[in-house]
Amino acid sequence: MSKLKIYACSGVGEVSSARKVAQNIEDSGWMRNETLRKYLGTSKDGGCAEYFLYIFIPENELAKYNATIYKKRQGQLKTYAYVRELFVGHNYGTEAQLLGIIRNGIAQTFGAPVENVLADIRNGKREGIGLATEAIIAIISAVVSIVIAVISGVIEYAKSVNVAKYTAPTMREIEDSAPAATDVTGKAKKSGLWLAALAGIGFMIVGSFKKNKS
Repeated sequence: MSKLKIYACSGVGEVSSARKVAQNIEDSGWMRNETLRKYLGTSKDGGCAEYFLYIFIPENELAKYNATIYKKRQGQLKTYAYVRELFVGHNYGTEAQLLGIIRNGIAQTFGAPVENVLADIRNGKREGIGLATEAIIAIISAVVSIVIAVISGVIEYAKSVNVAKYTAPTMREIEDSAPAATDVTGKAKKSGLWLAALAGIGFMIVGSFKKNKS
């Protein structure tokens, strides 16, 4: 049983504008690596790690989640590909280090490993409790405005240093693919045709993502 810890909302980092985040990274000079890593970490420190929650869902488990989460995962993968091009391509670290920063940031926020958080979302309730995952809902509600602003700022900075291999996600795409409390309040019904269409799109995107990665 996962034991998620809800931290006080007053402890959540301040919401920064996307422009301010991008400028802070640019202005940090030789500390730029540390600044970028902070912005990719836990929202407790003003980061956006929680935005990427759904990229950790294994492909063989996608059918266990509702259609909203399935679709948002594709948007998060697009954003991740752009951030990866900045982080790895501009020598901030390896992809394994990038994933580690994001994974650790999510764990710090929720007080549990990402796999436990996803298991609670997938099951719709916590073990021994008949209600929906209140801890997850509360945390996501508290951090959503932070993570959207921060990841948008990181993308804005990436564009300023000419990360051109991938198409940058738009602000609308970032907002639409960010985790939301409504994602986990219940499982949406999924028709076979809807899932088949999503699967086709998903496999094309993920296939392209893997090809570009190699």
